[in-house]
Amino acid sequence: MSEVLEDVLADVRMVPLSEAVEVNPKLDRSALDDDMDVSFVPMASVEALIGAVDVSTVRKYAEVKKGYTHFRDGDILFAKVTPCMENGKMAIARKLVNGIGFGSTEFHVLRPRAGVDARYVYYFVSSQTFRKEASGHMTGAVGLRRVPSAYLEKQLIPLPGIEQQRAIVSEIEKQFSRLDEAVANLQRVKANLKRYKASVLKDAVEGRLVPTAGNWTQTKLGDVALTVRNGYSHKPDADEGTRIFRISAVRPMELNVDDVRYLSGPVSDYDSFMAVEGDVLFTRYNGSRDYVGVCALVPAEMPPTVYPDKLIRVRVPVSVLLPAFVVIAASTGKGRAFIESMIRTTAGQSGVSGSDIKAIPISFPSLEEQFLIVAESDRRMSLIRSVETEVDANLKRAQALRQSVLQKSFEVPRTERSLNALATAIGVTS
Repeated sequence: MSEVLEDVLADVRMVPLSEAVEVNPKLDRSALDDDMDVSFVPMASVEALIGAVDVSTVRKYAEVKKGYTHFRDGDILFAKVTPCMENGKMAIARKLVNGIGFGSTEFHVLRPRAGVDARYVYYFVSSQTFRKEASGHMTGAVGLRRVPSAYLEKQLIPLPGIEQQRAIVSEIEKQFSRLDEAVANLQRVKANLKRYKASVLKDAVEGRLVPTAGNWTQTKLGDVALTVRNGYSHKPDADEGTRIFRISAVRPMELNVDDVRYLSGPVSDYDSFMAVEGDVLFTRYNGSRDYVGVCALVPAEMPPTVYPDKLIRVRVPVSVLLPAFVVIAASTGKGRAFIESMIRTTAGQSGVSGSDIKAIPISFPSLEEQFLIVAESDRRMSLIRSVETEVDANLKRAQALRQSVLQKSFEVPRTERSLNALATAIGVTS
């Protein structure tokens, strides 16, 4: 092993975090005036995993000097409470008004000591490895568990010299920049897919997806439907037995047939509330308006399943109107716009009624043309889903790679081989 490499090894000491930073430093109030403007940072202003923090909110010192956590430019904010800590809500405070900030009492403040780069410490404590270890040492009641300051102070951090710290940070940020560019490209692909999907559905209901001839029938869904009915009103009461959908099983144009709970009685007890092939299920209530009045088709070969009261079942005569076409027509254009205009919100829950579903305007061509439209829509939607799946997998891979970069950056070299890897990363050669 070369003398240079031995020097690098000597520099990478394992020290308690309290030797690298001051944990929750005291505030020097002597230079602060009640009328002084300071930045205010609630927990919501720190974005998970990416280290972004919004410091645009300004308060007077008099308003925040009691009951809040204080910090200054260059300090590291470390969310100590669950689930914020596990989610990676950490950031370096920068560009604070007058260099001073106050914020949530659920932050630990880490102030780098002389010869310590704040970015180096930030990347270390925000890594998944560190957060996972810290989560196992949280204290307090369920739902209010926190990382104790004493735990942070004694945790070991590999601490090379300041120049090596900066070189490691530079390498981390170079790799992150490449990953960020890749993620931005993937997000653009997702946005384009969303626009393309909307365009396909719009063309489907406006007669442009496939050639159609003749006039389309203009009516309301309730005028052609065989039944429009709310589901079973009693709550699931068993760990096994007859399946009943959860409301979350229905998402726009998609039904998760495995998102179920259970009723204690036999299937025969619920005959009039069974969802069968060809039924269209609409959501009646949801906490999010985006999921109110959305619908999905019940597929073939599904186990017997009850639909609950917060869903509405629509059955149509398949000799006139294809259920799959109903799903398309109610999910885009005039159909979806009408549903959104009918949504009412009460006590935090948004909803529509069976009467609203019946009143959805629907326009459809001949049965043969509906078959062609549905087939072409399915073909294109299948391609979109395939690409979306690949994009989502690559986004997850990118996040995993970020964590891999952090893990490798803070591994303590134990052999000449790993030491050589560290030396390469920080620009030292033998």
